[in-house]
Amino acid sequence: MTRTIYVATDGSDRDGNGTVKEPFGSLDRAVQEIRNLTAAGLLKPVTVYIRGGCYERSEPLSLDERDSGTPECPVTYRAYPGEEVVITGGKAVTGWERMEDGIWRASYDLGYVPSTLYADGRRVLQARLPSVGYYETDTPTTPLHDHRLGITLKEGEAPELPAGDCRLSVFVWPGEGEWNWFSETRTAVHYDAANRYLSFGSPASWPIGEGSRFYIQGSLAFLRAPGQFCIDESQGYVYYWPADSSADPNEQTIIAPAIKRILQIQGSSPELPVSGITFSDLTFSCTDFFPEYRMMENNVERDKHREGLIYMRNAANIRIERCRLLQSGSCGIYLDRDAAGIRMDGNIIASFGHIGISLSGYAPGEGVFSGPAAADRNGHHAITNNYIEHGGELVGHGCGILLYQSGHNLIAHNRISHMPRYGISMKGLRYGEMPAEIYGLTVTWENHWDFLHTRDNLIAGNDISSVMEDSQDGGMIEAWGVGRGNIITNNDLHDSGIHFSFGFGIYLDDAADDFTVCNNVIRGLYSTGKGKLWMLIFSKGIGNRIFNNLLVDNPMAISGIGSQEMAGEQNKDIEIASNIVYNSGNLYYFVNYTDERFASADRNLYWRNGEPCRIAGELPLAPKGPDELGRNVYEWSQWRTLREGSYDAASLCCDPLFVDRAAGDYRLQAESPAYSLGWQDIALGEFGPRQSYPV
Repeated sequence: MTRTIYVATDGSDRDGNGTVKEPFGSLDRAVQEIRNLTAAGLLKPVTVYIRGGCYERSEPLSLDERDSGTPECPVTYRAYPGEEVVITGGKAVTGWERMEDGIWRASYDLGYVPSTLYADGRRVLQARLPSVGYYETDTPTTPLHDHRLGITLKEGEAPELPAGDCRLSVFVWPGEGEWNWFSETRTAVHYDAANRYLSFGSPASWPIGEGSRFYIQGSLAFLRAPGQFCIDESQGYVYYWPADSSADPNEQTIIAPAIKRILQIQGSSPELPVSGITFSDLTFSCTDFFPEYRMMENNVERDKHREGLIYMRNAANIRIERCRLLQSGSCGIYLDRDAAGIRMDGNIIASFGHIGISLSGYAPGEGVFSGPAAADRNGHHAITNNYIEHGGELVGHGCGILLYQSGHNLIAHNRISHMPRYGISMKGLRYGEMPAEIYGLTVTWENHWDFLHTRDNLIAGNDISSVMEDSQDGGMIEAWGVGRGNIITNNDLHDSGIHFSFGFGIYLDDAADDFTVCNNVIRGLYSTGKGKLWMLIFSKGIGNRIFNNLLVDNPMAISGIGSQEMAGEQNKDIEIASNIVYNSGNLYYFVNYTDERFASADRNLYWRNGEPCRIAGELPLAPKGPDELGRNVYEWSQWRTLREGSYDAASLCCDPLFVDRAAGDYRLQAESPAYSLGWQDIALGEFGPRQSYPV
């Protein structure tokens, strides 16, 4: 038998008793009822049925260890069958009147100023200059201007910007022009029109050189395009230009978010976690962003930016199933430091400002621990069968899933699309940046992996497309400075572009060691404008194994597989075997080379419309000509002389014989020569979510 509790929008916390006929009127009252039951000792499972409707929240619904279920008596919160439940973190804005040029106005007296709005489930951005795209910074006109304390505009740009003191916001990619790794949102306080210098209220994390991309937001004078808004606090009005010029805002649901998290699941301490709770078939939507956002420090998210529609810390064995997590100012789900065994399955996570799901463990040296094993507190999660799309809408380095200092996770059969940077990212701290001592222990080359907890993760069966849409030097699946034993297998990476600078398919960046990359399909990647699709699989690090991958129909790629040693981190002992590289650039690219780089490379099949197989970059051979990156091109026959002819001795340059490449059927015909090289068939139809959920 299960104890049932009912909540309804027309229920009553005062007069209701939690039954189907006399439901409670709030989720908080249901939580209190469960807390009473757990205090006495749960004797049976408990299910809270939430009747259909919209539940507005002005503060998070907070659960702690007093609200926990047990393995025998779990607690479940779920939508009543057949009814839609929306738990929202904002209030509706109503009473719109038409102004001119497509702009509408409504009185605004909610007592807070959000950084974003939502209209019928879609984000409305702040009014900005330029209306779309970016400006690029100019060289400062005077050495007195600090490169971290502001930006210099180019002459003639943003004439609407008034001189003198201001209260504006600047979205900027700090760095030296091409550095588009991390974005920040800074408050601007003064504009020196004579020198075209816009000053920040506090410094950016990095200097901002010439050519850095930015836009300015926060003034009614900037409201020049549909799909944007501006709040004029002094006049008490919100101005809005609908994305659809024929839309009437009075017939839309327009939400001003008031809070940054809706559901908080946090035990009192790591020793008192909240556990044994499931959330099913619910919609969580509409949270706010931050007035300012500052990038991570050594990949560590700052405490004030650790937010999500659902936030967990000191939590274990929590399940989020078949829920919709929509219109988040920051993340969809944030697992902060102490979290274990969280299962996230079958959810739709869409239109989020930063990251879809962020797993964020303890940074090396953070906290008071006896050693690295004791600090390994975030992991053993399952992220499966989710649709994660349209992320990073307010943070340019946003991605679908981030694993920072989190290990032993299953990341499988998710569909990830439309991200400004990575699809899946794994982060830690590379050896060259580690302190000399952590937790009282001397850090050595031999023990440094002990402090890196992003390890033994299985990234499998995911469908990833349309990422790297607004950044550079990244990949669809990426890793930097992580632990050992991670596996990237049976993923479909497809139909994604590099639109400026450079990027990759699978990117094992600095100090990404001991990876297995196998049975992946990389297809239909491309570049536009000044962008360069460099390598489809880029392997820095030590001891990575790359085998049985299908790299097919990426004609703009410079190379199928590449490597580089940099930043003092070793790049060696890579094993490469039984890959098919079809119409996807040169076979290999070496930014630099040593005889230790490849432990082995053989039994690969290469085909490029009948052209000779070539290697590019820098090799200790006589070049046959320049490549498109200013290095060299070498013949395959030359490559096969290195290391006494041990490279690619059995590899073939011939057509792999697909069943029907023109129709996208990349199965191999029975007589394919790839089978003689040890090729194992990839289950091509089994990528992405395994169950059918509404999108």
